[in-house]
Amino acid sequence: MSARVITPSPAAPKRSLGREDLVHDLRALGVRPGDLINAKVSLKSVGHVEGGADTLLDALLEAVGPSGTIVTDSFLEVYPLPLSEENSRKIAERATPSYAGALANALVRHPRAVRSSHPIQKFAAIGASAEELISAHTPRSYAYDVLRVMAERGGRNLKIGSEQKTVGVGTTHVAIGLLRLRQKRARAGRAYVADDGKVAIFERDWAGACARGFVNFLPYYGPAGAIVAEGRVGLAEAKITDMKRTLDIELELLRENPSLFMCDEPACVECRLSWEFSTGHLPEVLFHNLRRRRFGDVLFALRTHFNQNYLPK
Repeated sequence: MSARVITPSPAAPKRSLGREDLVHDLRALGVRPGDLINAKVSLKSVGHVEGGADTLLDALLEAVGPSGTIVTDSFLEVYPLPLSEENSRKIAERATPSYAGALANALVRHPRAVRSSHPIQKFAAIGASAEELISAHTPRSYAYDVLRVMAERGGRNLKIGSEQKTVGVGTTHVAIGLLRLRQKRARAGRAYVADDGKVAIFERDWAGACARGFVNFLPYYGPAGAIVAEGRVGLAEAKITDMKRTLDIELELLRENPSLFMCDEPACVECRLSWEFSTGHLPEVLFHNLRRRRFGDVLFALRTHFNQNYLPK
């Protein structure tokens, strides 16, 4: 299916956007009643929204209607293990704020929201499929499994904001997990309340990825029919993609070239050093970071090199 491209109208004078404006733009883009939506949104890119993220969330819910579902990341920070005394007091709870942005936190606060019990990679959702989808995402689940299930059920990625503001479409993390691509990073985790009511420590056990490299997949989505529509919501670039198609494309590409999601930044510790198939060299990465006075990245590089080469396989 070819993408339906909406040609943006000439830039209008800055004005406030209300709920009706956002609903109009979402429907014009192609958001439909009954949609299962994975929303990745840069609120600042949209422009001045009356009521902020709460208004945008209301507009999304109106656009998908009672039979639709809105899902967002609502991930939590992790801390070095073993936890310090201070970090051990930061217990992951249902209402713990996320670093994933204004829309994610607006959704978490919403009285109808359901949030997964996974201690770190929490997803939150509102809508017809929310309870069924989110309740299955537990401490025993793969971190991004919610997105895999959404792809199987005809879910769509809704990205509002430029590639610099809202990186990737979400399913790349699923592809990395399904292919079991291996990354060795410093141990990190978070305290949470386990099923028995006791505080436990959950250790991060999945691979991450460098956000700058996700743009490498963009040239492949269009020709394969993964882009459903492109246009604008408010002042922001917007795009709808088919989750099953983006995932299938990413799986095929990463089987052929596991390093495709890597950026070309010579100082990037994550891409140059942290993967089993990374081809960077520690002295070169250290040199580039020292030259830029990125002393935190120098320490990160040294820790990553140690994890990659000296920890047990």
